[in-house]
Amino acid sequence: MKYLKAVLVVALLSLWGCSSLSTTTDFDPDTDFSKYKTYSWYTGEMPADDALSADPLAKKRAIKSIDAYLLSNGYKLVSSGADFVVILHAGTKEKMQINNYGYGGYGYGMYGRGWGHGYGMSQTDVTYYDETTVIIDIADADKKELVWRGTGTGIIRGKLTDEERDAVVAKILADFPPKKLD
Repeated sequence: MKYLKAVLVVALLSLWGCSSLSTTTDFDPDTDFSKYKTYSWYTGEMPADDALSADPLAKKRAIKSIDAYLLSNGYKLVSSGADFVVILHAGTKEKMQINNYGYGGYGYGMYGRGWGHGYGMSQTDVTYYDETTVIIDIADADKKELVWRGTGTGIIRGKLTDEERDAVVAKILADFPPKKLD
């Protein structure tokens, strides 16, 4: 029974961690994605503001999740001669949320007379949080150009569990390879 409860908690955390994640994808419709069988990782220089370059342990964990996803979908990781290259990067932006709570007013006065009194209250809360965007790019290895991009944007509070990270990767890569356009 304890094991079942633990499995349910992990499953709920995975869904919760993914539910606030907003994903988008875009791709080159002229690309024949069916020819892609092997991949490698981009090993070049990343921009200085890349959030994952600043946190190599988080990047290593994300790469592990992406590898697991791609391998389970029939792709093979190779050291040379890949069909496509995976480029992983991320950014973080500080956001501000303002909540205004208004409370009803009170008053008194005489009906038909010209005098009265009333008052009300309001409270404004300002909260700052970090919004993270993870970007998974797929580039054609021969053409050396981007052919697919998946992004996931959300609020990450603390370190993700392996299950939560796998769920985020699965949600971002759900449309890779893209379906053919009719």
